[in-house]
Amino acid sequence: MKLSKILCDLRESADMKQNELAEKLNLKPSAISKYEKGHTQPNIATLMMIAEIFKVSIDYLLGASSAKNPYTQENFAPKEIEIITRYRKLTDENKIRIDERMSAMLDSQRAK
Repeated sequence: MKLSKILCDLRESADMKQNELAEKLNLKPSAISKYEKGHTQPNIATLMMIAEIFKVSIDYLLGASSAKNPYTQENFAPKEIEIITRYRKLTDENKIRIDERMSAMLDSQRAK
């Protein structure tokens, strides 16, 4: 699916008018219309703001993923959330050690 259709669908699902989205993005309503018709595309900064407004990933906006936001907690098992929470508490040095160890494990797994 194209960005133009995805943006239009997201906006309509949020029961938002083009001028309301334009206001949130500090743009003219005509810019939103052009995005939705596929005449122009938003720049990276605007894409990021759109993704934030609709709580979706940029990959989803661009049609590269069917998952609206693969990074939400609902997409993780409880054990994965626990591991991520613990990882975030580590020092930068220990995060590097964990990353190196995980890379070695994955390399070993691929070699089998």
